[in-house]
Amino acid sequence: MNNQTSPDTFISAEPLSRRGLLRVGGLTIGLATLAAACVTEAKENEPARVGDVTPPTPLPDAVVTDGVLFRTAASVHYSIIDAHKMSKELGNLSPAQTAIVDAYIAANEAAIRDLARSTTDAGSKPWTCANPRFDRVLLAPIRDRIAGRPRTGSESADLEPSDDPTRDALALAHAMETLAAEMHQSLVPQLSLPKYRSAVMQQAQAAARRAAALALAINPANIVNPLSLENANVSTPTTVEVTTTTAAQDITQSTDAPATTVAAAAPFGFQQYYALPSQFGSLNAVQLAVGVPSGGAQFTINLETPSLNSFVYDYQTEC
Repeated sequence: MNNQTSPDTFISAEPLSRRGLLRVGGLTIGLATLAAACVTEAKENEPARVGDVTPPTPLPDAVVTDGVLFRTAASVHYSIIDAHKMSKELGNLSPAQTAIVDAYIAANEAAIRDLARSTTDAGSKPWTCANPRFDRVLLAPIRDRIAGRPRTGSESADLEPSDDPTRDALALAHAMETLAAEMHQSLVPQLSLPKYRSAVMQQAQAAARRAAALALAINPANIVNPLSLENANVSTPTTVEVTTTTAAQDITQSTDAPATTVAAAAPFGFQQYYALPSQFGSLNAVQLAVGVPSGGAQFTINLETPSLNSFVYDYQTEC
């Protein structure tokens, strides 16, 4: 091109001919392509990792079918049997009380057999063990409050064993049968066929009878919940009796002035169970109070009927 020396900063130290210019241009394009490829690869691989990673397995569809509902009900009955065995283990029950709990275990085993037949009829595989979430979330803390255990984690003290394990064991058995009645009642509108709804209605009735019989075994006088009786008799006015105590009179107070009254502190009362707990079948959480009273109350846990996070779906094959 010319005889002038190229600057040191130029990409080539020699004068460029037309062929050299084309060569440099090709080199520039090649470097740009390589740089672009590196940037693209870096973006695709962020964040950096070593080796190959197996892609996560997508979860199967959680479809609620009649079979799933029957499988779930069976799993809860297995958990109820576990709870009844816990009552026998921890409760120091009398022979008569033990006979009641044994009869209830047999009744729940019969319910499981009926549910297995319904499960197969609905096109699903019967479930043969306890509900894992139920046992972990509910039965484990109940056991701790009856049997006691050393403190763990951030707890400041050990959990004391129950002051009356027989009381708490019978309360547990009653709560389990009440929950069984509510569970089957809640399944009625969810099942698709009349014969399935009829089957769970019979199971609900049987469990309600067991709960009522146990309530009378705990306290024969507790036939009807007084609050439910007042609510049923709407024509009868409801009255609330307030107990008061008279405080010491001030010597400067006039004799015509009324005496000062303060409400008496309500004594601690343990949970009561009734053969007829309400005027209609309730679907509210079953409250179970167990353990040593502390701060004017016992440890209370809510037992809920099964929901989506505790259903036993068809894709679950391992107990």
